[in-house]
Amino acid sequence: MQAFEPKTLTIAELFGNQDSLYKIPRYQRPYKWEGDQVEQLWDDIYSAYEDNISNYFLGSIITAKDGSSIDIIDGQQRMTTLMIFFCVLRDVFPNINEDTDNPDAIDKDTIENFIYYKKKFERLTLLTDPQHRGDLENLIIKGSVYDLKKPYKYEIKIDEKPKYKFMNTALIFKEKLEEIGEENIGEFINYLFNNVSIIRIDCIDRGFAIKLFQVLNDRGMDLTSSDLIKSFLLQKIEDKYKNEEDDTGRKDEEDQFISEWRKAENILLDTDLSMNDMFIVYEYYLLAQNPKKSLSDELQEQFKDGDANTILHDFVEFSEIYRDDICNKEDKVIYSFWYLRWSVYWKSILLASLHNNYSEHEKLLIILRRFYYLYWIAGKTLSKVKQLSFNIIKWVKENKSIDFIENEINVKLKADNIINLAKDNLSSDDIYNTAWSKPLILLIEYGITDDSKLSFIGLSKDLHLEHILPKKYKSFPEWDHITDEVALEWLNSAGNLTLLSGKKNIEASNNPFDQKISIYRGKGKYKDKDTSITAFEMTKQIVSDFEQNKYNKEWTEQAIEDRYDWFCEKVTDILDISCEDQ
Repeated sequence: MQAFEPKTLTIAELFGNQDSLYKIPRYQRPYKWEGDQVEQLWDDIYSAYEDNISNYFLGSIITAKDGSSIDIIDGQQRMTTLMIFFCVLRDVFPNINEDTDNPDAIDKDTIENFIYYKKKFERLTLLTDPQHRGDLENLIIKGSVYDLKKPYKYEIKIDEKPKYKFMNTALIFKEKLEEIGEENIGEFINYLFNNVSIIRIDCIDRGFAIKLFQVLNDRGMDLTSSDLIKSFLLQKIEDKYKNEEDDTGRKDEEDQFISEWRKAENILLDTDLSMNDMFIVYEYYLLAQNPKKSLSDELQEQFKDGDANTILHDFVEFSEIYRDDICNKEDKVIYSFWYLRWSVYWKSILLASLHNNYSEHEKLLIILRRFYYLYWIAGKTLSKVKQLSFNIIKWVKENKSIDFIENEINVKLKADNIINLAKDNLSSDDIYNTAWSKPLILLIEYGITDDSKLSFIGLSKDLHLEHILPKKYKSFPEWDHITDEVALEWLNSAGNLTLLSGKKNIEASNNPFDQKISIYRGKGKYKDKDTSITAFEMTKQIVSDFEQNKYNKEWTEQAIEDRYDWFCEKVTDILDISCEDQ
């Protein structure tokens, strides 16, 4: 038996054949076409008609057999749009082609057979997304386009309420059909149903259909792994009740599942992760090892013996913890993690700890921060932290002691010579051009900031590392006390850097030191905002030293050396490592 069979079908055959009973699976996203896509579909078909193209190809759809129905894996937007068109055509021209002798003419009865399977009103030819099926049926299929009110633009943009998109599509088609007029509509409709074709690719099963879709669809995959996981779990509910005559239990469980799924989606709206991203983190948490298969395949294997709603409930709790205790947590150490690379790993470990109520969570945070920052500063890549990250997830789930975990990390640090490499890079005369310099300096800023003033500082374009001794120091006689040898050693070092907002940094840039201090202080009010001094505590220290006449109100080599020593002291506090020259 071949894995798939392509069939070229006219629109009339697509909706009028014996097997024309289509269903959009529950895991598919709702109808999302707005005006541009509907207009394009219409223009493509009508231009082909006007150009007298005898056989016009409208594209392909991918399907899979599911009992008495055919699941639409790819093509639901076009199929739903065509169904809306049939209903509008029925409403606008109820007498279409009723007086013609053409046996292939499309009349009202034919159109209704495309909407309802052989006019059996208990079964539509196309069953759309169950969550929004009622809106399509009541507004479009059983209603009349003349009763529809044009939705507002903002309503059409609401993806969670596709009813407005249904209405918008219907009203676009109403306008197009009325422009053609009753006298000319019959010929165009005959063309549409008899000369416009779609290739329907019928696949042996849903799994193969989805894989084929991923290969063929050059517009980007509409189905994510989370969609496939949703489908798999819903199928488990269907299988559980397949031999039950009363489907009340199945419907109750499905309703509970859909409600929980929406809850998870809403939780993640308040985070930086999508459903798909969170399932990746959840996968790493469950496996505690490197995945060997695709995300959906791995999780289906993990979920195969479980109850769908129990699985989803655990995922919802997992997502809530992420939102409340990681993403929205106001905490200096948590803030430190947001600058790191390899985020799926540290997120998986933190969630494993929180989800399992690991008793030494706070100490684990400090140890993990040190581990990841040292590898970053040492210049190592993901391959060096990957396996140990998975091991830590496993140890946390096994409730291994924090002393055990810390010892394993220290063994790894020693084996990879990380401490010495990190020390070398921290004491470098150029940390300015490293990716980790700004995050590390932000960690120092958090450390010296009062908790009452604490807020997360994002790595935006508005945040700058300011050279206190400017790059163009030679342009000003006020910097004549700085020799080229001193500048070469210290210009881009940790001793000569501080934090400034973009506006202040641009103003300060290449100026004498006293002018820089004036800019660090600010000038009182700017557009009703207090700009009297920089918000950064480490930059306020420079202003304070200047006001106390330290270093004779100059930025000298001694000032830079002292600033470097201060930097090293703070790094030692945070990462338990000295950055002094060895």
